[in-house]
Amino acid sequence: MKRSFEIYSDCQDIIKRFKEIDKDYFVLYNLDRKCFELHNHAQKEDTFCLSLPFPYLDERAIDLTLKTLSFKRDELIKELDEENERLVKRRTRSILNDVEARLYES
Repeated sequence: MKRSFEIYSDCQDIIKRFKEIDKDYFVLYNLDRKCFELHNHAQKEDTFCLSLPFPYLDERAIDLTLKTLSFKRDELIKELDEENERLVKRRTRSILNDVEARLYES
């Protein structure tokens, strides 16, 4: 059973800023997962939007929310693809360096 409660206000007005982005947003604190979750009343069936991976509600929560809005989806996918490509290149270089080092050891 999911245990959570709604957060109605906070000292940095993050809840208010969520409402400025979308009037249907609301924030729950999930007691089981010990994290904040962003939800939207306008979504049918399931209101969940995303888990906020921060221990406190602050500017990072707003930044993450703005970054993950559906109309920014293409931009986010491009950014993720570029980061994945960088990681693959870095990992490939690391593997090649290891192989080269082992060849010289022999």
